[in-house]
Amino acid sequence: MEKHEEALRSLWTATSLMKGLWLRELSSLVLNNPVFQYAPGGAEHHHNYPHGLIIHVAEVMKNVFAMTRDHPSDELITAVIWHDYMKIKDYEWVDGKITKTDYHKHINHVAGSAMEFHAEAAHCLPRETLERIEHLLLSHHGRREWGSPVEPRTAEALILHAADMMSAKGCNL
Repeated sequence: MEKHEEALRSLWTATSLMKGLWLRELSSLVLNNPVFQYAPGGAEHHHNYPHGLIIHVAEVMKNVFAMTRDHPSDELITAVIWHDYMKIKDYEWVDGKITKTDYHKHINHVAGSAMEFHAEAAHCLPRETLERIEHLLLSHHGRREWGSPVEPRTAEALILHAADMMSAKGCNL
């Protein structure tokens, strides 16, 4: 089994542990998207190759499970899956190279992932749950100067940020 196939399988395993049906359904929207499964995780830095995004997300999930002693909340699992989803619009392949799109310049995946999640989830989740997950998504870069519209304000937001940074630096648990 190839690394990206193992990554997808591990993410499906994580979602199967969630108790919330709606959060599992929302996560399946991402995991079933073939564009997500093939997309790079970046253009210049980490995971900048085909299937890099799904490999990165699986590494973040593994880190989150380690940091929570194998007991992440359904909300945190959902946020891991959605946190970089709109990187599928941040980058495109041009002549075999990954390039940044206008979407990356004008919206960026941090805000875009939260907006896409809101569009899919607002009709089915309680407002408090929706806002907690949106906070996780909007704060996952950790600092405003690193692209987060808000900084982490909860333990789970700090865990997601740390798990994301670890994967980006190749330092996984």
